[in-house]
Amino acid sequence: MGKRNRERRQAKRRQAGSPREPARRSVRAGSDATARGARSERTRPDFRSVLVSYARLYARGAAPEMRSALEVDLLDASAGLGRTRASLVYHEVLAGCLSAMWEGGWQPSEAVLIVKRKLTVRHSEVLLAAMAAFEWPDAPMPPGWEAQLTALNMSGGSSSPNRGWLEYHAARTQLGWGQALREAAQLLGVLSSLHRLEALLPTPSQWAGIAEFRSAYARADDPILAKVRALLAKAESTTFEEEAAALTAKAQELIARHAIDDAFAQKSGAQQRENPSVRRIWIEDPYTVAKGQLLAAVGATNRVRVIWDDAYGYMNVVGFVSDLDVVELLFTSLLVQASHALLAKGKIVDERGRSRTRSFRQSFYLAFASRIYERLSVANSDVVSRASGELGCEVLPVLASRQEEVDAATERFFPSLRPLVGPRATNAEGWTAGRVAAELAALGQRREALTEPS
Repeated sequence: MGKRNRERRQAKRRQAGSPREPARRSVRAGSDATARGARSERTRPDFRSVLVSYARLYARGAAPEMRSALEVDLLDASAGLGRTRASLVYHEVLAGCLSAMWEGGWQPSEAVLIVKRKLTVRHSEVLLAAMAAFEWPDAPMPPGWEAQLTALNMSGGSSSPNRGWLEYHAARTQLGWGQALREAAQLLGVLSSLHRLEALLPTPSQWAGIAEFRSAYARADDPILAKVRALLAKAESTTFEEEAAALTAKAQELIARHAIDDAFAQKSGAQQRENPSVRRIWIEDPYTVAKGQLLAAVGATNRVRVIWDDAYGYMNVVGFVSDLDVVELLFTSLLVQASHALLAKGKIVDERGRSRTRSFRQSFYLAFASRIYERLSVANSDVVSRASGELGCEVLPVLASRQEEVDAATERFFPSLRPLVGPRATNAEGWTAGRVAAELAALGQRREALTEPS
């Protein structure tokens, strides 16, 4: 090897080991890191987009493994944005969803109930926190909305809502930010997938013209309604079956006579005429359709039409406000009494030790509803006969006219009805037990000993 070549190689080795070279490499390394950071910021997923995508995927029922990648992106995007800003973005997206729900016929209590049914109680707590921070219109809130928000321990119309409530909720519940964010995104998915309902209360955009809606809620202090409520409360709390039966029977007599007096008062012009309206009554799982048969029985004997919604498990009830109030009260009380009687039966097994609990309970509810219908019909007939004698005229034609108005309103509200094919009773023991329980709940022999509560 020549001398010049050796000198050139030695010079290269000295240059490679010089202190300046590591510095130059260090500068290049820093530049690469900066470039990668810039690219990372540019490619970091947008929080709002990932949130909406995850919510949609969850609403479609995608498998957890399909959602896992988006969950990583969701947490990554929120980390890049910061919890406070991510909370603000989530509030904005969910508030828009809630606004669409209110305008689409949903009410606050219904939203909480459907979230509990489709998700969990924890998810419903996220919704409650969101509604507490929701910016309601400045117009006066209708009584129906105000009553629901009060029952949910909140009030509307806050002028300075806490839009960063999600971060606070995560800290208060000790869920951790990641878990709270996942549940919030799941809540958004369920709420955004709900279909529209019939608007039974004025929507927030209509609140400026609230005066025309107030009459539907003007009967909350009706003295007859208060008496019925007191009788049914006693029927639910007593441990004596005969007393519960007599109290329930007395409540139905008051209901029937109240409807007769209302019909004649409106016919004569002594009372302001009202039009039939619609109300939704939600039925808790399980055995929703079988329980719905009980509501249908109570409604049919009190001139109220009942329409089942199988998508969400609620009943639309059509009738005059006074009738709707008492039907809801009576149904709720009878359902409580039926549930108490059913739970007392415990677990049911056949001769081979196999569980028959589900078939027994479904048959129980169906038989209970069937017998309640028969007993309430008899009670109504007795009241109509006595009222005809007291008033000196036939009552049935006036009640029939009232029923015709309800039927016509039902056709207007629900023009595309189809018959419901309900569940069948398949357990003879459950059917017999349900008939016996209905006999005790509906009628008793001690009416003469009752006094109306003052």
